[in-house]
Amino acid sequence: MQTSSTNGIDLQLSKRPDDNRSSVPSARDARKSLTRYSLLLAPGLLGCMVAYVIYPPLDQGLLVTFGLCVLIFPMTLQLRSILRKRLSGDARWLRKAYVYSSLALALLALLLLLNGGLDRSPRSVARTTVIQKEVTRSRNGTRYVLTVSSWRPRRSLEDFTVDSRTYNRAVVGKTVTVQLHKGYFGLPWSGNVSPE
Repeated sequence: MQTSSTNGIDLQLSKRPDDNRSSVPSARDARKSLTRYSLLLAPGLLGCMVAYVIYPPLDQGLLVTFGLCVLIFPMTLQLRSILRKRLSGDARWLRKAYVYSSLALALLALLLLLNGGLDRSPRSVARTTVIQKEVTRSRNGTRYVLTVSSWRPRRSLEDFTVDSRTYNRAVVGKTVTVQLHKGYFGLPWSGNVSPE
């Protein structure tokens, strides 16, 4: 602030309060804003989880890897900004990263849901042998996995997450039947796994 005196008139120069709009937000404000933007990832993440339960893709590796990369991408950028102490300056493009990642996750969920939901192709059945049974317990619940010999070329094994009843009925060395669907967009997915 400067004060100038000419002919008995005092003149004061100062910034108007609304001139601060273009200033960089504080680190605390940036953190709060980015926390809200990170919540945009939740619908896409939830949609992907629902799609994987209802229409489990046979080739999950690439889709899961893509989904996880999209999910952690903006978080990794935010962590990098925090470590470099540039969170306030990077907040604007970090918000964009969260928005784009949330859109990509939502599109992946929509793709998987439509792939199974619109699929009207006749289902086929594969008969295969149970190689291994595995139970994984965690805070989130219990996961039952059957590993079977693959019927597809260039693959030796297939893993299927099943319910406890199917898991208990399946016997290592015995046959199970797997319902197969082509998928509306050509992403094959599996239906019921039934021990014989």
